[in-house]
Amino acid sequence: MTDKMPTQPKTYAEAGVDVEKADRFVHRLKALAARPEHESLWKVPSGYAAIYPTGADSAVACTTDGVGTKLLVAMAMEKFDTIGIDLVAMCANDLICVGATPGMFLDYFATGKVEDLKADQIIKGIVEGCDQAGMVLAGGETAEMPDLYQGDHFDLAGFAMGTVSRSTLIDCSKVAVGDAIIAVASSGIHSNGLSLARKLIDRTSRFYAQLLVPTRIYCRPVSEIFSKHPGAIKGMAHITGGGWTNIGRIGKTFGYQIDKPLPVPGIFDELLRHVQDIGEMYNTFNMGMGLTLVCAEADVAGILATFEAHEFVAARVGTVEGSFKGIRVTAGDVAAKPLNIAFSNKT
Repeated sequence: MTDKMPTQPKTYAEAGVDVEKADRFVHRLKALAARPEHESLWKVPSGYAAIYPTGADSAVACTTDGVGTKLLVAMAMEKFDTIGIDLVAMCANDLICVGATPGMFLDYFATGKVEDLKADQIIKGIVEGCDQAGMVLAGGETAEMPDLYQGDHFDLAGFAMGTVSRSTLIDCSKVAVGDAIIAVASSGIHSNGLSLARKLIDRTSRFYAQLLVPTRIYCRPVSEIFSKHPGAIKGMAHITGGGWTNIGRIGKTFGYQIDKPLPVPGIFDELLRHVQDIGEMYNTFNMGMGLTLVCAEADVAGILATFEAHEFVAARVGTVEGSFKGIRVTAGDVAAKPLNIAFSNKT
């Protein structure tokens, strides 16, 4: 099995993924689904989870996601025991961005035929991901559809629920000019941009195995910050599809100046060699930053100490600005010329 194409794409769109078209679909979906009952939901501009109130001061946060074409990397390598970690990560990391404490996870596993060894490995990974996130795998669905999934193809979807209160809700309303931006390192490519990356890195490359490194789950240190430093995190962004444009989900009335970015893992240097456009890289991949937080300067030390105690790499990388809107990177790979990243239309 090979992922190599005769002509290599250089952009996510050329690889077949139209992010802007997908964003437009989401906006149409919201209009079609709109009902008066939506007014009772708690509002969070970041859009990382839907929040349904269960009382005056309590609510459940719900989110869903998948793993995308990272599944094809697992199939090519015939290694299925980590892909479930990615599935949980994509949901659990979204929950914490609204201030929720992850609690319960459900999975959907669709395949042409259940193969015991592969299925067991997939569930093993999901359970490991739940353990890392502090969630319980409460149930799920396995569907055999041989007429739909040919050969060894399959798909995974995850559904996660957490609890949140008015006092712990992160609605980004307290973000202010002068606040600090903290970045937490990714483990690599995570679970986004694989439709492009698979077509650029051949199966024979020493970098190919890095495409399957599991997505980092940030729940444990973030939950501890919620407990020990309540209210310290004013805004948070999980850097997924759309790369660094996700930072704008914290609030689009500000500018985000990144002048001390985290080191960029080698997998992205290899991808850049093919893409040859640094802007496309930052608009597609996480570039070493899996999670972004905004807090007051006074809270930086406590937050960084918590991540360090959990053996996560984190650093203060920039400042919230009021003189421009967007994301501006002025160091690291783009030191020679500042890189300006526009906000996406995701929310």
